[in-house]
Amino acid sequence: MLTICIVFFLGFSILTSFVSAINVIATPESDVIIIDYNQPAQFNLKISDVSPGDYSIYTLTDVKILPSNPVYLGAGTNSMDVYIYALEGMTDRGVYNFNYKIGDYDERLKVKIVDLEDAIEVSSDAISIESDKIKFYVRNLENAKIENIKAKFTTMLFETSQNFDLAPYEKKEIEVQVDMEKLKRTKAGPYVIQGEFETDKGPKLIEGKIYIGEKKGIRTETDSSGFLIVTDTTTKINVGNVNEIVDVTARRNIISRLFTSFNVEPVSVERKGLFVDYAWTQKLGPADVLVVKVKTNYIFPLLIILLAAFAIWGFRRISQTKIEVRKSVSHVRTNGGEFALRVYLQVKAKTRVENVSLVDRIPGILKVHKQFGSVRPDKIDPENRRLQWYIGNLNPGEVRMFSYVVYSKIGVVGKFELPAAMAVMEKDSEIYQVESNRVFFLNEQIRREKD
Repeated sequence: MLTICIVFFLGFSILTSFVSAINVIATPESDVIIIDYNQPAQFNLKISDVSPGDYSIYTLTDVKILPSNPVYLGAGTNSMDVYIYALEGMTDRGVYNFNYKIGDYDERLKVKIVDLEDAIEVSSDAISIESDKIKFYVRNLENAKIENIKAKFTTMLFETSQNFDLAPYEKKEIEVQVDMEKLKRTKAGPYVIQGEFETDKGPKLIEGKIYIGEKKGIRTETDSSGFLIVTDTTTKINVGNVNEIVDVTARRNIISRLFTSFNVEPVSVERKGLFVDYAWTQKLGPADVLVVKVKTNYIFPLLIILLAAFAIWGFRRISQTKIEVRKSVSHVRTNGGEFALRVYLQVKAKTRVENVSLVDRIPGILKVHKQFGSVRPDKIDPENRRLQWYIGNLNPGEVRMFSYVVYSKIGVVGKFELPAAMAVMEKDSEIYQVESNRVFFLNEQIRREKD
């Protein structure tokens, strides 16, 4: 009996040593199973020290190992790729250890089981607003091959559909065309990007972040137009993608400010001596614009200046006038029906003047009647048709009156004009000349007198 036991023990030991002699080295090509895809983890097995023959590899756990059919293993070292799938309804997540067998060989393998959202990252680096393209990426966070990915990515800036593969730990960059003007109006910061992935278990939503990089910049444009109506325009443009506070200033003097208007009311008005300073302050978002127009109408002050200059000139002229000569006429009735006019001349001194002479000219179609008013001309020049009175000195406010009659036997039709009279005087050893007003006479006046 003892002998039988010894023989049985030695035989069992030999058989055990023979089976245990199989050597397996498992190297993971991809040791992660993503539940949402029917894509397996993959290991390469190096099998040695095995008796030649057909062997099956299997497990009694919640995973499935392929190939499921027997595989011939020869002497020496054998290389075999095995694929591990999660069974339907598996709820485990994280690291999963399980036993597998090759013939009587029993060993453990370790895989990681994750959901898609734990294996995929959707994000971007800082995106510049200077381009009309946006780059974002999809990163594989696990040691797993993901093939034939179909996904649609949506943000406030774009929508795009993509097909691609991901190798273990691969970062896949995707470039999308966008509206550059819309991008410029987008503030800096993170924005949601939503990825909708088509999986074996239906659509799967994964949210990520894209990051619009920060850029600061204000562009200033100035323009001045007009001559008498001058418009100064200042334009502030936020060419960045962050909020900016901008300031605009303008200065006018205390006169021009009265004729200045604005398209935007200033936030502050400050007087500094002879000038008035205006200021505008506004917060501009990305691509916002502030336009300030300062319009000054110089027509009104120019008119005021011209009127003032004219008034000063008139006042000076009046004040500098030494004497005033006025001329008027009236119709004279005659027995023979001739055309006749009485001419009146008035000389008034405004200051003391000396050696005053009054000269009047007679039109060619008229003759001077021999009877004069109270003062007869001192000189009658028939050749030059001139009458001249030597008045002498005049005191301020002194007035002298002269008159004479002119006539014509030829009828005068229409408007009749008499030339201006002229006074010549001396003041402070200087000679001055002053003309009277011009006189017009209409035949209508004669007809009205007859009527």
